Amino acid sequence: MWAVEAKQRSPFENLRRMEPITVFQKMKDALWIDELIEDKRICSYYQPIVSVDHERVHIVGHEILSRGLEEDGSIIPPFKMFEAAQIRNKTFALDRACRLEAVKNASIIDRQLIFINFIPTAIYNPEHCLASTFALIQELNIKPEQIVFEVIETEDVQDIEHLKNILNYYRSYGFKYALDDVGVGYNTLKRLLEVEPDVVKLAFEFTNGVSKNEKQKKVAQEMLAITHKMGAKALAEGVETEDDLKCLIEMGYDLFQGYYFAKPHPTPVKEIHSIYV
Repeated sequence: MWAVEAKQRSPFENLRRMEPITVFQKMKDALWIDELIEDKRICSYYQPIVSVDHERVHIVGHEILSRGLEEDGSIIPPFKMFEAAQIRNKTFALDRACRLEAVKNASIIDRQLIFINFIPTAIYNPEHCLASTFALIQELNIKPEQIVFEVIETEDVQDIEHLKNILNYYRSYGFKYALDDVGVGYNTLKRLLEVEPDVVKLAFEFTNGVSKNEKQKKVAQEMLAITHKMGAKALAEGVETEDDLKCLIEMGYDLFQGYYFAKPHPTPVKEIHSIYV
């Protein structure tokens, strides 16, 4: 069966835009995301980003991860939120709500780096779309050099010049930016060369098991070489084992993130005592 969204005054105007009725059912089923955004039912979790020096761990920053909240307070994972937002054409609204909540909750992090995700395809004009974000950062007296805006790999950015425009706008205000999930999906090594980020995050797919997989090692080494040639920091995310950590340290990675150090937590981790067990 097919259907179309009709206007009351001109019911036949959109007849050429007929779609399967299942599309409208999906939109109806995803209606909850509109209410979540309107009610601001979003919270933040923190995962530490560390450096390792002579087996001692130093927390250099935190990635702020957004989670949705059901009316009963239970957690909604981010993939479910953004999947519903895409169906409802609310990606920009959700991305903005998560970004503002992350900034608000970043104020408790003192002097360390603050990694905040954003979806580049949701930002059509940086001066307009990011105005409220920058205003809140100033209001909370957060130093721009603490903030690292992280380009997440949700969608392909067809217009690379538009992405560069957004990133240059961030940098002009003193913010840093990172490229997430490099090596998989849309954030390839080619993209890395084009946008020249301050921090490059090697994807979980290449860190998890890297100590035992030569193909993963090759990708990790290639990314590291390009990153350091640009003068950027190389961050391995998704580190879960001691063997993988040692392998990445020996390669020369600068920063690390993953369950081996700490899972995302409702409050920032203050200290990590030991890494080797």
